[in-house]
Amino acid sequence: MKGKMKSLYGIYKKHGREAFLDAAKSYSVHVSDTIEDTLSEMESRWYDGSQTMTEAEKMIDDYNNGLTPLNEQEHPSVDMVQPQMKM
Repeated sequence: MKGKMKSLYGIYKKHGREAFLDAAKSYSVHVSDTIEDTLSEMESRWYDGSQTMTEAEKMIDDYNNGLTPLNEQEHPSVDMVQPQMKM
């Protein structure tokens, strides 16, 4: 798993408090004002009804697959314009 994020804490450290908390709101209604409380809540709550994945596991999995708002910040789209050739 080289290059993959393994924990919510790692995602938080890479992107900072505000960006992390904003992104976490896509995965949990239990986002707090503190990182510690948010991490604790997300690590202990099921993301799905069949209880196969926690909110934390889902966010990490999506992050590693480029599916979170944080991934969009990492690689902003760049419009490539072809230069016009004049003859």
